[in-house]
Amino acid sequence: MRTIKNQPEDLFLGIWNLLLGAGLAVAPWYFDFSGEPVAAWNAWATGATVIALALLTMKQTHAWEEYAIAAAGLWSCAAPWILAFAGTAAGIWAHVGFGVALIVSAGSALWRLRDSPAAYEI
Repeated sequence: MRTIKNQPEDLFLGIWNLLLGAGLAVAPWYFDFSGEPVAAWNAWATGATVIALALLTMKQTHAWEEYAIAAAGLWSCAAPWILAFAGTAAGIWAHVGFGVALIVSAGSALWRLRDSPAAYEI
């Protein structure tokens, strides 16, 4: 599995993921779907998971962490239909929007891990 030690200029994706996780966690209040318990709890749990993973990537990025962030993004996109809160438009848009952003961000980090000369196998 590939890894890379982050330099200060490499922290953008980690900070971006941290902000996406925090945004998803506060989305139930900001987009006013906190009255829908399933949607709200899913946003909080998925946001907290992404925050924890993003904090892990701050010093050194491992490919498994980025795959986990991508999986959280996929879950966030699919959750409205799997957990049956598809009737809540704000919940759908928040989950799908943050999910797509997480998938793109994780994909960018994985691309960086694949192409960077500073990345190495462990």
